[in-house]
Amino acid sequence: MLNRKWACVRVPKLGDVKFRLTRPLGGRIKNASIRTDSSGRWYVSFGVHLGRTATPPNGHPPVGVDFGVKQTAYLSDETEPRLMPQTLTEGEKQRLTGLQRRKERQIVQAKKHRGGRYSNRLRRTLRAIAELKARQARRRLDFTHKLTTDLAKNHGLVAIEDLRVKQMTRSASGTRAAPGVHVSQKAALNRAILDNLPGERRRQLVYKCPAYGSDLSLVHPARTSQTCGVCHLWDPASRVSRDRFICAGCGHTDDADHNASVVILRRALRGPAGTTSAAGHCGEQHAPAGHARPAMPRTRAGRTREPLNPSSGTARLPVDIEGYKESQQVTAGRMSRKNRVSGHGRGTSKLTP
Repeated sequence: MLNRKWACVRVPKLGDVKFRLTRPLGGRIKNASIRTDSSGRWYVSFGVHLGRTATPPNGHPPVGVDFGVKQTAYLSDETEPRLMPQTLTEGEKQRLTGLQRRKERQIVQAKKHRGGRYSNRLRRTLRAIAELKARQARRRLDFTHKLTTDLAKNHGLVAIEDLRVKQMTRSASGTRAAPGVHVSQKAALNRAILDNLPGERRRQLVYKCPAYGSDLSLVHPARTSQTCGVCHLWDPASRVSRDRFICAGCGHTDDADHNASVVILRRALRGPAGTTSAAGHCGEQHAPAGHARPAMPRTRAGRTREPLNPSSGTARLPVDIEGYKESQQVTAGRMSRKNRVSGHGRGTSKLTP
């Protein structure tokens, strides 16, 4: 350490490298990792042994959280959603649009006159785009850290959905022989989902909850948006719009995301039948042994989905494994083969720098 702002790390084959200190290390250094972002900036992070013992339970009340796209996070004990601020200002958005148009023009010129080779101006344009993208990513990650820290620090139990992000954001482009449908709409939805960092939120909660004396519970995401948080009736007709939920049984009216957060919390409090530990599809090493995600209930052999059309089948669904009621108007359904699309992307040629 040189002073309070600068320090030095010895890198194999490079020697001593000076770096900017952003916070005191405060422990015995175990390892160091060096990485770079899209803008070309280099970062070093240290694994530090602090010698802390297990944090006792903080005694705060539990909370259910519904992470979304339009509304970033809706907590079951709050009346307003948490919204992510704009990661780029209006001026930065206009600059990014202009840079992307300039990049396309320069790529055309490179193909036409330079045989596909990048010019120095094109490289500067790509660097400027990368810097804006990196700035956007830092702001997005900063908000995510603040959100997850607040959840873990001020609640004794944090219940979230056990989402399969890779399956949710699978491409709908299909193949050349069988092209997909609504490809651009699905691509925009995938970008919106990934822009909210659902996997990163879960990864941060896995290690922040034990550090602040709280527990993380992962519940089944099926039917949380179509189940009433008061009478626990499951009916797809209750979700009248994206933001509105009106129960078809008891008439309970609420914001759809807030109602889903209440359902998530109730499932987490039901016990092992409706909850899981922090060990899910991405990181069983972070959870105690013996905990695994329970199997989803299946009505028939093969892959099944939540019915998109209540009249698309005749088989009855069994009583929900978590004890929720079932509307008498809901029947099982299965997606037809002609609507299935492959996840393979279209092969497009790219320029090589």
